[in-house]
Amino acid sequence: MITVRRPRFSPTRLEMYLTCPRAYHCYYDRGLRWGRLTPAHALGGSLHRALQHFHNAGGPRNQDVNALLAAYRASWVGASYATAADAAAHFAAGEAALRAYYEAARLKERETLWTERTLQYRYPEFVLFGKIDRLDRLPTGELEVVDYKSGRLAVSEEEVRTSLPLAVYQLLAARTYPSCPVRVAIYCLRTGESASVLRSPQELEAVEAGVCRTALTVLEDDEKEPTPGPACAACPFTRLCPEGRRYLADHTSAPAPSAAGWDPRPRGAANNGGGLRAADG
Repeated sequence: MITVRRPRFSPTRLEMYLTCPRAYHCYYDRGLRWGRLTPAHALGGSLHRALQHFHNAGGPRNQDVNALLAAYRASWVGASYATAADAAAHFAAGEAALRAYYEAARLKERETLWTERTLQYRYPEFVLFGKIDRLDRLPTGELEVVDYKSGRLAVSEEEVRTSLPLAVYQLLAARTYPSCPVRVAIYCLRTGESASVLRSPQELEAVEAGVCRTALTVLEDDEKEPTPGPACAACPFTRLCPEGRRYLADHTSAPAPSAAGWDPRPRGAANNGGGLRAADG
């Protein structure tokens, strides 16, 4: 018996298609890759690994701040920084963030259930999946998906609500734990600022409908035509895209790319500002 593997969609895949189908084709269909690990991503990875080890070992109930910093030193990858001074500055910033994180975690009355886990949900035509940084149980009995941001200093509830990745993480957690209300939050590691959103079942259904509609559009789109716009300024595939090059030639002062708009309703529906957009790191 032959088993047909269903296509798999993550928030990143959905975002890239919504930004530009041609870029999606280059990256996912043709498998083209570019660039190297940036210092920001390297620092973020080191912080994620340190926090995963810290919480897996029991968090602030069983670990002191020195254990967290030791996990950070063991997780550090210094190869992506231009100079030793640059690496030292990033390391110091990460260490300061983790010290503040520990003090905040020590005072919070919440239980961390797990960290760095991939959740998935199977639909008839595809599988939706996403990797979640942390899942907590709050004193209210609610669950909260926590998404770490190492480069941000502040966040608002509106930014959480309009983030496509966070909406997908919340949907996946809600489908995995259907008996518990699920919140979703961004936690800014550098400042300790956070914001959290709880969606109603009806709102989650709207998110789900939009995600399914986008995934099915990808599967049915054989052309993957480009959508030239400000995102072309940062696209690594413009050398393969005449339309993108023409856009850049005609817009020499094109602004930096903005987040890609995404709305969970069919195209043509009135936009009341409740759409989802790509989240930054």
